[in-house]
Amino acid sequence: METIAFVTSNALKLQDVKAILEDNVAFKFIHYDIALPELQASPDEISMNKCVTAATILQGPVVVEDTSLSCPSLNGLPGPYIKTFLAHIGLEGVARLLVSFPDKTAEARSTFAYTAGPNQPVKLFTGSMHGKIIMPHATNGVAGMHWGYIFQPDGHAVCYASLDKTKKNKISHRYKALIQLKDYLINNNVKK
Repeated sequence: METIAFVTSNALKLQDVKAILEDNVAFKFIHYDIALPELQASPDEISMNKCVTAATILQGPVVVEDTSLSCPSLNGLPGPYIKTFLAHIGLEGVARLLVSFPDKTAEARSTFAYTAGPNQPVKLFTGSMHGKIIMPHATNGVAGMHWGYIFQPDGHAVCYASLDKTKKNKISHRYKALIQLKDYLINNNVKK
């Protein structure tokens, strides 16, 4: 089984990736908790920069993931800056940004970036999930600052964070992107 570094300082991402890939036998992700610099750019550019930086640090094959939450009414914001928005104005503050807009729709997007190592091309794999922004409620089980407490996926009556983990991991933006990455790695016989 081939090993690839999965670089993230986000424990939730790590849990999701492990759950989604639990039946994978072709390769194994080895977790590295490295806080990578966040380039102020598009989601694809951020993912590529993080991947190149991590490959340079670890001198081997690397996978990174970046998540964004974009609202058409806000011209795509908060987008890849959702973590910063939440840190400064919180869940309710992000939800309140849309109060005066009739369109509360949003897109959660996950971009995985893979490279075989330093100075190698970076491949991107993207998945998205559509829904709307809702106000956080005590009944949503708000226990943290994750945007999943204010995002309600299309076709569901509860916020993303309240979905059963097994169900969530079969419909999520992360699942869709990760399956593309998994297929690429398997179909291209990626070797360390």
